[in-house]
Amino acid sequence: MRIEEIDLRELTSSFEFFIKEGQKARLQHLLISMHPSDIASVINRISKDEYRLYLFNLLDKEAASDTILKIDEAVREDLVELLEREILTEIVDEMESDDATDFIAELPDDIAKDVLESVEQEDADDVKQLMQHREDTAGGIMALEIVSVNKDATVDEAIMEIRKKAEEIEEIYTVFVVDNENKLVGQLSMKSLILARGQKPVAEIMERDVASVHVNMDQEDVAHYARKYDLVSIPVVDDEYHLLGRITIDDIMDVVEEEAAEDLQRMAGISDEEELREPSAFRIVRGRIPWLIFGLVGGLWGAEVIKLFEGQLSKVHILAIFIPSILSMGGNIGMQSSAIIVRGLATSEIDFKDIYKRLFKELKVSLINGIALGMILFVYAVIRMDVQNSTAHKVMIHPLELGMVVGLSLLTVILVAGFVGTTVPLLLKRIKIDPALATGPFITTSNDIIALFIYFAVATLILHI
Repeated sequence: MRIEEIDLRELTSSFEFFIKEGQKARLQHLLISMHPSDIASVINRISKDEYRLYLFNLLDKEAASDTILKIDEAVREDLVELLEREILTEIVDEMESDDATDFIAELPDDIAKDVLESVEQEDADDVKQLMQHREDTAGGIMALEIVSVNKDATVDEAIMEIRKKAEEIEEIYTVFVVDNENKLVGQLSMKSLILARGQKPVAEIMERDVASVHVNMDQEDVAHYARKYDLVSIPVVDDEYHLLGRITIDDIMDVVEEEAAEDLQRMAGISDEEELREPSAFRIVRGRIPWLIFGLVGGLWGAEVIKLFEGQLSKVHILAIFIPSILSMGGNIGMQSSAIIVRGLATSEIDFKDIYKRLFKELKVSLINGIALGMILFVYAVIRMDVQNSTAHKVMIHPLELGMVVGLSLLTVILVAGFVGTTVPLLLKRIKIDPALATGPFITTSNDIIALFIYFAVATLILHI
């Protein structure tokens, strides 16, 4: 049974009812037919901690180890506090080394220490080894469980090695081939092993051109590498090409999701510390207030620009009604351009060397948009000026003059916004500042200030005020 087949809210209500009534057998029957991700979705929605604990304790060790990693982080933290140490130890024993390392790294120090002392020594050693690597590198996301054979082995020996490791490795995509010093020299696909004769040396059928990643490579670069070469299993090596572990497609998908979520949070000005479920108000404020202050300061700078042209505004009051349109269009264009560049940088489709190509393209797009939108605003301004009582102004202005002011201002603002939105992310990347973190607030604030200055400067020149 998959969660998509029924309404999650109704399913959660049913679980809560069965838990309240103590219908253990009914619950176990339901859980056996469910995928760990679906069980996690139900646990996330259950409101009472004691109900979550009761339901989770009904899972067998294998299902529990798969489910707990898919539960929302905030819910998982609460659940871990309630679980007995013995159950946590059994769960970690069932996990592959990379998942066990991630899980233990999230535990409070006292619980992590108890669990490491209780799990099998081999598992504890694997976790300690992986924790030496930074969590956002290939070494931090790799698993130590691999199937490897010596280059002098036969096909039959390789298949025997697969059977030996089958129980501890959930998915086997590739058999890696190493030399006597455990250096990676090739790899074998399942297809090649099945089709080859049993006594054939693996050296004769292995792929020698192996796509591998260095243990210190950033996890985002690993994901780009896997996507570029359509890899489902990537060997991890050190400086001397010793085989250390492997990264599988499920790990890659986790990295892609994590990096995407992180970039979206940063572009929105939300701190990484802000949790998605049940965050404290203070933590949310602490994460958001720096960017809000930055925006407030930018708004004050914009007010100073208006103050600078206060005389012009007092002479032609109608100029004020077009300020929101000018600012919003500049901000929209800037964010559209920057979003494309930030995404391209995140996926490695765009690099600093592309700045001239991207700039030319975005300026061409901005010019076309600027002409079209400027003409619309020009027509509106002319009509609006005819309706407006011109005697309210201290200087006489012609409707066409006002139309030229707002139309030309909007065109210029859009061109500048396209330029800023394209170049700022690339320049930030060049000076080692995360574009996803700084682009949004910088572009929004700078575009408002620049747009106001352009608008009043054009009005001053054309209207001679």
